[in-house]
Amino acid sequence: MHTHGEDEARKKFELPGSKPHYPPSLPFAITHMRLAIEPDLQERSITCEQKLSITILQDTDVIQLDAAELQIKSISAASKLEFRSLDDKLIVKLGRRMKEGGRIELAIAYTAKPRQGFYFVTPDKHYPGKHLEAWTQGEATQAKYWFPCIDHPQVKFTSEISVTVQPGFTAISNGRLHKVEQRAKKQVYHWSESNPHPAYLASVVVGKYAEIKEGSLQYYVPPERKQDAPRSFDQTPKMVKFFEEYLGVKYPYEKYAQVVVQDFLYGGMENSSCTTLTLDTLHDKKAHLDFTSDYLISHELAHQWFGDLVTCRDWQHIWLNEGFATYCEALYWGASRGNDEFQYHMMQMADDYFEEAGTRYTRPVVTKVYKHPDDLFDRHTYDKGGCVLHMLHHHVGDIYFRRSLKTYLERFANGTAETDDLRKVFELETGKSLQQFFDQWVFREGHPELKVDFLHDSDSVKIKVEQAQSADPFEFALDVKLAFARSKKTHTFKISEKESAFQIPVDSELEWFSIDPEFKILKTISIKAPNEMLVRQLNDGDSVTERVEAARALKEKSTDTVIDALKEAILHDKFWGVAAEAAKTLGAIRTEYAYEALKKCLGVKHPKSRRAVVKAIGDFRKEETLELLRPLLQKDESYFVESEAATAMGKTKSRQAITILKKATETNTFQNIVAQGAIAGLKEFAGDKEIADFLVEKSRYGNYHRTREAATFALGKFADSHAVFDHLKSLLTDRWFRVRINACRALTDAELTKAIPDLGWVAEHDLDPRVKRVAEECINIIKDATKKPKEVAQMREELDRVKSKNLELLQKVDRLERELR
Repeated sequence: MHTHGEDEARKKFELPGSKPHYPPSLPFAITHMRLAIEPDLQERSITCEQKLSITILQDTDVIQLDAAELQIKSISAASKLEFRSLDDKLIVKLGRRMKEGGRIELAIAYTAKPRQGFYFVTPDKHYPGKHLEAWTQGEATQAKYWFPCIDHPQVKFTSEISVTVQPGFTAISNGRLHKVEQRAKKQVYHWSESNPHPAYLASVVVGKYAEIKEGSLQYYVPPERKQDAPRSFDQTPKMVKFFEEYLGVKYPYEKYAQVVVQDFLYGGMENSSCTTLTLDTLHDKKAHLDFTSDYLISHELAHQWFGDLVTCRDWQHIWLNEGFATYCEALYWGASRGNDEFQYHMMQMADDYFEEAGTRYTRPVVTKVYKHPDDLFDRHTYDKGGCVLHMLHHHVGDIYFRRSLKTYLERFANGTAETDDLRKVFELETGKSLQQFFDQWVFREGHPELKVDFLHDSDSVKIKVEQAQSADPFEFALDVKLAFARSKKTHTFKISEKESAFQIPVDSELEWFSIDPEFKILKTISIKAPNEMLVRQLNDGDSVTERVEAARALKEKSTDTVIDALKEAILHDKFWGVAAEAAKTLGAIRTEYAYEALKKCLGVKHPKSRRAVVKAIGDFRKEETLELLRPLLQKDESYFVESEAATAMGKTKSRQAITILKKATETNTFQNIVAQGAIAGLKEFAGDKEIADFLVEKSRYGNYHRTREAATFALGKFADSHAVFDHLKSLLTDRWFRVRINACRALTDAELTKAIPDLGWVAEHDLDPRVKRVAEECINIIKDATKKPKEVAQMREELDRVKSKNLELLQKVDRLERELR
């Protein structure tokens, strides 16, 4: 998507200070690391002795390593060596010039109190129930905060890591556990990884866990959560089997451990042979109705092949890790749940990418221009990357796709690859020229934005396809399905121009038609088609894609006939996703008849469909919704329905809702999802001092982190209060990074220019690159918003009122026409 004028700065991926990044040139290679580490969990410190085996690649008398905030005690290689630390670099003078091919072993003794890379969890008066624990997180460039290394993915080495812990604690690391040694009232866990890995995939986890073993599969969870572990992990053996068979490459490591930790910074991290996972993935039986860990577990498992066995050579190619893991996640989901779930999952992946492209920026999937590698871990890398692989899958066919993946994994096993390596493998295996495919989908930003027009007479159908994006046209094959009373036929057309038109002879009456019925192409689409055709497509579409696209296309159609069809889809479509999309469309139509239709669907069985119905009802903001939804908040079989009901009740802005929602924030549920919904409902009472004070308390350190995050974001609606503004400023330095992010967003939501200096401080000084980027984007949004006159907002409100009245008139006309017929 290209924007113009004032929006250009806000929609640009490359923030000021971005620059091209290239892989480093290295005069040496690290081939092996031995690391003895003793964490002090109470003091939040580490004491380490490291030995690095180094091979000289170019004549040199200096070794330069990445090392941040480490207190180096000594460095030796047969004798002590001189060294100095400068700008997160450790410069070691070898005392002689070493020739190419020479080898040296550096012994480095150091201590550290890491602020990044190596994290400690300790109980305190606010969180007395937390367990003592430590875990590492190296991606993208945090490994250097706990051991000297080349903190870049192109450098891979084997490792031996020994961890000294207090009795009763367990230490988990990469590879195979050789032994547990008793030493002076302590235990030493000796691990070794024989497959080379980059620094960011080195891992140490220390804590007290319940261990569950299934052969080479190991699961470590807090003892009190052992009963919940099977819901998250019981599919792991099937996943391993699926990926081994699909990829044609055996699982590459000696074991696969999954370790659940407190306060983890991500959903999961695919450290070689030992994935670290957030505690939030463990869930109870009620949550299991809506929530599954399968996405996360399969994603991180797929990384053991894509990212670990074969690692991207440079961060600009990170989609080779994350795009593949995201697509593999979808492949397993389809294999285990069926094609309907697979297609809808792919559509949701595309939606997530489109949301980022529409509200934040577009960029090529592969770009070397950024401020920090963490900037690249976005929807373009994950979701667009996964969609590109899906298109490639269809482009070459299943047999060649799988054959190419096998060759890619075998050829670059235990090494690194970049995007052109993948392309060349596919070209070799398929005989196809793929440079244009990669140029337009990977090295170019954006996507096709299609507008489809339709004409039909007795002997032909004419389809006009316009690529409405301002950029040059994309080239792709587009399937068009024509459905008649007794047959269906799919035609494939080559699209390469801004406008394309196709005339198809027909000999019978066309019932309906669909564009890209199997969702093979990443694109947005707007279709002009008669209501009756879209309704038939919604009713009779063979694929989930067809029925979902029909439901979405009916948003601008507000007749009773359309509303009845959408209601029937909610109640009777065999797939919950279609029902959810139909409910969303009814919520967008916003007529009284649509509201009544939604009320009749509140009893729909599938919890995900029911949740969508509740949300759509809430969008009407009717006061009567309070009593309609109160029973669902008080007792539904789904936490997520209860949460949505709480939010919808807040949208009524009835004062009666306040007490109900405050009480709901005290409920203790999976991820406190009901409390989060209640807080979102309270956010609707913007300006209410009592609620503002209540939310301030909920955002304070000591509450569950997801409750704090929700309350912090909600406070943006109250930030015109000096007290709330000052509180949000204080949260910009909170210990929990997502609270800091939501404090930035809350201040942005309030569009207060006085917040810019504080956001600027965050953008400059926060330790987490993700927080820094959000702060910088928020500054741009505030600056942009202040340039827009208030009259624009008033005009939009008036337009919405006029649109609502027009919809009601259209509904009345439709009723009159039906009566006259």
